[in-house]
Amino acid sequence: MKNYLAKQIVIAFIGIVLIGFSSCEKNSDDCCTIIDVDVRIHYQTQAGENLINSSAEFDESKIKIYYKNGNEFEYIFKGNLDYPNMHYVEEDSNGKMILSIFPSNYYEGNLSTTLIELNDNVTDTLVCEFELDGNKEICKQAWLNGIEMNNRFLEIKK
Repeated sequence: MKNYLAKQIVIAFIGIVLIGFSSCEKNSDDCCTIIDVDVRIHYQTQAGENLINSSAEFDESKIKIYYKNGNEFEYIFKGNLDYPNMHYVEEDSNGKMILSIFPSNYYEGNLSTTLIELNDNVTDTLVCEFELDGNKEICKQAWLNGIEMNNRFLEIKK
């Protein structure tokens, strides 16, 4: 009886160990997806005041984002996302109105081009360089109208 019980315990232990080892296999490609792409811009008036929401002309509701896809620019709206227009505006702790953009994921090599239309008369071009490696999509560097952005942030006067 003791022998039988000991054998059952050993078999159960070996089974648990085998299940444990087989479930510990890791495939780094299946681990997770890293997406870090947002770009932040503080638009200012020539006097250094917030430009966004400073007047009806620069109301945040007028901002439109276009992604370059081949030779065409497409207006982007994805209703299933938290920010379907691929941007949002928030006030930082210093009272600055910061426009956060999610740049185009149509790549030409490792670059993408996004148009930021503040209103019918003011449009900026955002170019982003990405690290695209397996499960990573990271905006490594960005330029707004050819001006290099530091840490994907720029203060610009209009």
